[in-house]
Amino acid sequence: MRIGIVGAGVGGLTLALSLIDKGYRDIQIYEAAEEISDLGVGINILPHAMQVMSGLGLLAPLVAASVETGTLSYYTQWGQLILSDERGINAGYRWPQISIHRSQLIQILHAAVVERLGIDRIKAGHRCTGFSSTPGAPAQAYFENGQEEFDLLIGCDGIHSAIRKEMYPNEGDPKWDGITMWRAVSYMPANTIFESMIIAGKSEHRMVMYPIEKGGDGRYLVNWVAKYKTASAQEMPRQDWIHQAEDSEIPEDFRKFDFLMASELIANAEVIYKYPQVDRDPLPSWNLNNVTLLGDAAHPMYPSGSNGASQAILDAESLSQSLMSEPGIGLALDRYDQERRPATSEIVMKNRRAGPERCIDLVEQRAPLGFDHIDDVIAHEELQFILKDYKKVAGFDRESLDKVERKAATLMGAK
Repeated sequence: MRIGIVGAGVGGLTLALSLIDKGYRDIQIYEAAEEISDLGVGINILPHAMQVMSGLGLLAPLVAASVETGTLSYYTQWGQLILSDERGINAGYRWPQISIHRSQLIQILHAAVVERLGIDRIKAGHRCTGFSSTPGAPAQAYFENGQEEFDLLIGCDGIHSAIRKEMYPNEGDPKWDGITMWRAVSYMPANTIFESMIIAGKSEHRMVMYPIEKGGDGRYLVNWVAKYKTASAQEMPRQDWIHQAEDSEIPEDFRKFDFLMASELIANAEVIYKYPQVDRDPLPSWNLNNVTLLGDAAHPMYPSGSNGASQAILDAESLSQSLMSEPGIGLALDRYDQERRPATSEIVMKNRRAGPERCIDLVEQRAPLGFDHIDDVIAHEELQFILKDYKKVAGFDRESLDKVERKAATLMGAK
């Protein structure tokens, strides 16, 4: 089987490794950029995705290049603690939750693909423009500089996927909810607020921050996101990895987050990226003959709950396992679609309702000026239900994950 993967991001590279792990070798990966990019900012990878990475033999290098996320704390805009939720090993999982720079993650994945498959199997500077496919025949993938034929073609080419556009030509642009995001990483002095993941603010403006590296000098490299609700009639900002912004563009509201040292975070950023918070409606199918979608090409979602990269990793495992288990490509793609599309569609819709960050919105609605005691505003049981419900929908509640049998090279925190 000749397999073509369009896109050398997290999803595409993880898929290649998953296929190699299942014994497939005739794989070609195409990347639009002239070189495998080290752009981007921080990424959070959840325990179920780390379980997959462990099975691919990547647990040790990923942990070494990242910061383990032990706690996620939610705060109001006034700096009042709503809830702290233990994560990863701290929460009793057998696999960690990690925070890592996207460039580090891509480097680790890329190096593993090169080592196991060969550098010649990754072709940079090949922008896909579409494909053609008929039942029972190989798929033709079209690039700006030529075309290739594959028994199986997978679009891992992101929210602006050319493969998806060929499947659904009338879909239109991604859907914007009016929220603009400014994202960056900043080196910050040692401070306990930079040791865990924090989400703070209210529905109109919210800040997310977490460490992705602890330097030898005690400083933290902190990933941060400032989200701001702008007028819906405003023109949607560009949506790509390279749209840079000046710190003066960031609304003054964020500099009022003194308890997060927000002014210092913004001032210390070398590069600030700006893009809209967008997603797409769930699709009725990811498949067309012997062509399918994966990751953001299949299910782009708002960045609530740290699910983007993790769900792409789960897609990769599901697709490779389906190909190995089913007698033909058609049956394998049907199984993959049935396993992953409903699950990710539910997450997309949950994230449109703020996902687990809904707990912040509820507190804001009930106590817009703050509170004396959080229990007077919202019951602990209600907060826990919101978090547990989201974890179950996203597939990483501990009880369900403990029942999943996946190949695992190394266990962390195993009892």
